[in-house]
Amino acid sequence: MNDPSKKSGHWPKKLADLMQHPGTRARHESELTRNFGRVLSHARTLDMLGGKLASILDPALTAHCRVAQFRNHCLVLVCSSAAYASRIRMISQQLLESLREEGVSKIDRIDIRVAPINTPQPAIREPRILSSAAFRALGRFAADSDDVEIHAIFEKIKTRRNRES
Repeated sequence: MNDPSKKSGHWPKKLADLMQHPGTRARHESELTRNFGRVLSHARTLDMLGGKLASILDPALTAHCRVAQFRNHCLVLVCSSAAYASRIRMISQQLLESLREEGVSKIDRIDIRVAPINTPQPAIREPRILSSAAFRALGRFAADSDDVEIHAIFEKIKTRRNRES
């Protein structure tokens, strides 16, 4: 039976195999380090391209378009809908020129795809409810105070409270 760990380019699956062959372990560790370095470099490139894209595009489009990949001189953009993808396709040549003006000369073409984009949703503010005791205490404080701003704040709270009731 052939041992798959003897095949060229195959990584041993067991830690014991690595421990028995220290030369193999060192080779795999250096391969992992090189591969991690390549992945990290590629991630930095994608991040840089995303920043350039965000600075070039209209903010309304930026929210619906992301850099997905960059490989073989092709920049792949993902848009949240076909409508945004069409808008990007229509300006793709101008986008290429703008990217070149920004110093990105490695891109020959732009490919646009449609896929969901996970954008962080703004947090919905929960209305804070002021207890009736706290409301009365705030009213007394505002009445005793000579500060105009405190009176205005209390009136605003009172108006909002009356609207919600």
